[in-house]
Amino acid sequence: MKPILILTVITIAITALAARAQDTAKWEKADKSDPLRGNQFSQFSLEGKYLTPPRNAAPNATPVIVARCQPGSFNHGHLHGKFLEGYIFVGSVVDTRVSYDMNVRVPVEYRLDDGKLQSTQWGHSTDYSSIFFGGECSLCGNGSVDFNNLLYGHMLPHKENTSPQVHKVVIGVPQYLGSEVVMQFDMPDATDVAETCGVIWHK
Repeated sequence: MKPILILTVITIAITALAARAQDTAKWEKADKSDPLRGNQFSQFSLEGKYLTPPRNAAPNATPVIVARCQPGSFNHGHLHGKFLEGYIFVGSVVDTRVSYDMNVRVPVEYRLDDGKLQSTQWGHSTDYSSIFFGGECSLCGNGSVDFNNLLYGHMLPHKENTSPQVHKVVIGVPQYLGSEVVMQFDMPDATDVAETCGVIWHK
């Protein structure tokens, strides 16, 4: 078999495996209600996998991205939904640092589609097992800009019918008294979650 043909076969096989991995990943959607505030929202969750698992992690443990959003018409109809909050369940006690504004946050590093390494600082849950989008700057609000970035690779709402979505996210966070936890999320079709969470900007 000629080298060029071998290379072509290998490339096709790798592409097929990547497509299959994305097909197995799926955003799970559940409609929820908040009895205290009397509102309803949609909760999306996506399971990932550990590349470097937490210390003492169960064999079947997985990290999870969770986004809570409110469907509707916002910003004069340009956005068909609103991002409420989002976080990543790490599954271990994360380490924290005191940031420049004297708040305690979690240092986070991540890559989108094997691009350049990005660094930020996010908030944490009360039990330190999850990291919440946003928190590094006062303009980040509820973390919607971070969610925009994870889905489409930029901070602003994504203009419809423009660049493609992100297909792979690799995230690293420090573990308290342990090594770094590294997680990978193979990103499936994001249309539904992006619409409901106000990520897509309609003309």
